Amino acid sequence: MLVSPSIVAASPLKIQDQVRECENAGSVSFHLDVMDGNFVPNITVGPDYYEFLRSISRIRIESHLMVMRPDLYYRKFAKEGDLVLVHYESPVNTLALLKRMKDEGIDAGIVINPDTSFSKVSDLLEYAQILLIMSVYPGFSGQKFIDVSDKIHEASAFIKKNGLKTKIEVDGGINDNTARIVKNAGADIVVSASYIFGGNISERIRILSSI
Repeated sequence: MLVSPSIVAASPLKIQDQVRECENAGSVSFHLDVMDGNFVPNITVGPDYYEFLRSISRIRIESHLMVMRPDLYYRKFAKEGDLVLVHYESPVNTLALLKRMKDEGIDAGIVINPDTSFSKVSDLLEYAQILLIMSVYPGFSGQKFIDVSDKIHEASAFIKKNGLKTKIEVDGGINDNTARIVKNAGADIVVSASYIFGGNISERIRILSSI
């Protein structure tokens, strides 16, 4: 299982040490939750934090834009080698935005909430390197895991049938037990916040990676 630590859960006082620890433990990327207080009822970080993280990180950053207007902000999180995740539920034309990002050479992913059916985004996957399936409602870390196994199964079957390269990522309530559930359903990558940063970082990343 590939692991992407949700970096906003890291300690601000130990961020550089924890970034390096995550990298050394085998993380495939850092997951950056960008919230605007409108699309979701919380505010986290913005472009300045992304620039800071980019300056200290040796691995890919995937910025998860939980904002009302991802079309106005995606370029601020799109340095070469990184990836920008946009929500299907945002009030913009998601297909047009993904096509624009592809035309601009920006690596993109699409996100769906727990109550959004996979069929809503199946025609978007050719433009997405990652399909992020939320297993909590976005806004706050530490929420209880929602079992989205059926949706993962459906997405995995569609990707294989159509010969797509899109990876399935799952975010929300991920720990050693729930990671096994989504892995068995067909997920490729897990995002974890509280589980990783609430204990021995290296050990917990290695546990998730071994699933």
